[in-house]
Amino acid sequence: MTRIIFNNIARFIALLLLQVMVLNYVYLGGYILPFVYLLAVLMLPTRMGRIPLLLVAFATGMIVDIFCNIPGFHTFSCTAMAFVRIVIGNRILTRDDPDAVIDTPNIHTVPLSTFAGYSFLLVLVYCATYGLLEVFSFGNFFLTLLGILVNTIVAWGLSMLFQLLIPTPKK
Repeated sequence: MTRIIFNNIARFIALLLLQVMVLNYVYLGGYILPFVYLLAVLMLPTRMGRIPLLLVAFATGMIVDIFCNIPGFHTFSCTAMAFVRIVIGNRILTRDDPDAVIDTPNIHTVPLSTFAGYSFLLVLVYCATYGLLEVFSFGNFFLTLLGILVNTIVAWGLSMLFQLLIPTPKK
C-alpha cells in the first residue's frame, strides 16, 4: 500500500513538473496545447474515495493554473474529469468484475482497449470543458469543436505513449 502511494506521488510530481516547466510553452500550430498531466488523475487507484479523488483533481488543476496564470480553467476541467470518472470511469475499468480493485489503471493492468476507451472519454471531457472555458462563446462553434477534438487526440495520444514510458512495478 505504501508503495502504491509513493508511486502515485512520484508520478504526480513528475507529470506536473513536465507540464508546467516544458509542455505549457509548447503550442502546436498555435492552438494545440499538449496536456500530459491528466495521466496523474487517470492512473489513480479505483478504490480511492470520491472526495479524495475530487480533491486531488482540484489540487492538480489548481497547481497548473497557478503556473499558467489562468484563473481556474484547469481546476474546473480537472474536477469535471474526476467527476465523470466517479460516475462512469470506474465502471468502464471494472466492467468485467465490478468488485475488482485496480491499484494503478494503465495499459499493463487492464486490457488496452478498456484503458484506451476510459482515457479517451475522460480526456475528451477535460478538453471539451477547457476548450469551452477558453473560448467562452459558441461563436465559431465548428472551429472550437475542431480545436477540442484535436486537443483531445493529442492529449490522449500522449497519455497512451507515456504509458509505455512509465515502468510497471514488478510483483
